[in-house]
Amino acid sequence: MIVAMKKATVVVQSKDAETTLKSLRQLGVLHVECQAVADGDEVSKLKHKMTRIVESIAALADIKYQRSLEGQEEEISKDILVRLEEKEILEEQIKKRQKDIDYWQDWGDFDPKIMEEFKKKNLWVKLARIYSKEKKQIPQGIAVETLFKKGGVLYCVLICRDDKKLPFDVLEPPKISLNSMLKEQEIQQKRIHDLEKQITGYAKYKKALFGYFERLKSVLEFQEVWASMGKDELLSYLRGYIPHNLVSLLEKRAKREQWGLLIEEPNPEDNPPTLIKNPQWIEMIKPVFDMIKALPGYKELDISLWFLLFFSIFFGMLIGDFGYGAIVFGINFYVHRKLKNRIEGQSIFYLTYILGVCAMVWGLLTGTFFGQDWLPAWFKPLMPSLTESKNAQALCFLIGAIHLSIAHLWRGIIKFPHLKALSEIGWICLLWGGFFLARFLILGETFPNFAKWFFIVGASLIVLFAIPVKNPLKSVGFGARELLLNAVNSFTDIVSYIRLFAVGTATVAVADAFNQMAVSIEGGFFGGLVTVLVLIFGHTLNMLLGAMSVLVHGVRLNLLEFSSHLNMEWAGVPYQPFQVKSTLMERK
Repeated sequence: MIVAMKKATVVVQSKDAETTLKSLRQLGVLHVECQAVADGDEVSKLKHKMTRIVESIAALADIKYQRSLEGQEEEISKDILVRLEEKEILEEQIKKRQKDIDYWQDWGDFDPKIMEEFKKKNLWVKLARIYSKEKKQIPQGIAVETLFKKGGVLYCVLICRDDKKLPFDVLEPPKISLNSMLKEQEIQQKRIHDLEKQITGYAKYKKALFGYFERLKSVLEFQEVWASMGKDELLSYLRGYIPHNLVSLLEKRAKREQWGLLIEEPNPEDNPPTLIKNPQWIEMIKPVFDMIKALPGYKELDISLWFLLFFSIFFGMLIGDFGYGAIVFGINFYVHRKLKNRIEGQSIFYLTYILGVCAMVWGLLTGTFFGQDWLPAWFKPLMPSLTESKNAQALCFLIGAIHLSIAHLWRGIIKFPHLKALSEIGWICLLWGGFFLARFLILGETFPNFAKWFFIVGASLIVLFAIPVKNPLKSVGFGARELLLNAVNSFTDIVSYIRLFAVGTATVAVADAFNQMAVSIEGGFFGGLVTVLVLIFGHTLNMLLGAMSVLVHGVRLNLLEFSSHLNMEWAGVPYQPFQVKSTLMERK
């Protein structure tokens, strides 16, 4: 659930503003509403430092053994960046020179300086590209030596007694010989290798540099909060938001420090931050939200429970194989045991256990174990009806109708007892009418007589109560507009759940294809080895494709179809209280 916020305004004497900020940061409960952007030379220098530190950290590899730094962070960062800059310049030079080497390779090794020496003796040596048909146009008195030919082009050396203009393409010679270019390449590549070794040597300071970056980030945050304070000659004030259950902590601190404090409900135009708190078994879905960076607005709804429930179902149907589910479960179990003492949050592991079990359950229901075709006759699915395409598609439509009906029922409960709640009942009716229509149009089933009443009743409720106003004609007009704009979408949203069947079927088909390919390989021991490799590669690839389908389709059905029926925009601002992150002095 989304935790209720209170709007807090802290008022202090301007001379105590800095002390107040330090005390608020130590308390660590107030999400500050930034009203101004920190600027000035000090802030610019701070941001520049942070940028350089981030660039330094990005260049370092992760190694186990780390060392601390005591005040040398900026010096180390500078050393790393100097080497990186030199490495980039050298790489660019090598790349450019390699093009020259590739171009002049066929000409052989020669010293361009000799051509200048010949000029002193009134001999001009020129390099030219001459098309075969142009050879007759070479003026008299010019010596021609063809070095090589490509296609219909002759690459020649011309020697003449004067610097006359020639009727074909004369090339600008290289500045140094081919051999010199190759030596330069070798020298610079060796230098790059040395620079890389030096940069690698700084990897032991990566953790220390990251800690320094966090301290700088804390200093910048302090400056931004300082800039956000409203200031008068005598008084300064700071606005922010605080979870309702932590208000007492702020009140006690205000009383102790003798601050002025105003606690009030957020106004409709305010944009409070979003803090979500759920039971631990629901919190396990949080890593998925963090990964896709999805956060509901403060005035929106927390769909964590329904996301967890349906995402698990979608995972099971999309992966749909007992063997794949067992592998997911087993790998997760191994990694969990190895890392359980190193990772603070364990939610992702428990979520993965559930997802693995869901895939195994669906595999048992449909009789799928690394595919279907290779299984013996005695391996029967627990629900043979699910192996029939028609039944599986009907189940997808049913899941879609239930999933989207939950969204409108939820909205109806929120709107109750207002008349608008009746329009949500209308949308639910329309969804179930769409469910029967999908079965009729796509599966070829008979359209039941009672189903038409879903459309009649649903459309009537939407037209009459979607936007009720005093003028009945306006109400009907507004309602009709809502119906026309969204009725088709409701039907197509239900049909879109057929992707669960389509992708799940594709997963099984790919598994069977690789199994068939592996079985067809012959050749004794070598053939057996190739068979094993084909099976490992094929099923690994299939699992990766399945994981991608979960991210694309499993997340989409929750984040788009379900959320759109809840009118969610996912425009939340995370609750980030102003709190201690470093011991570095903020202001000097």
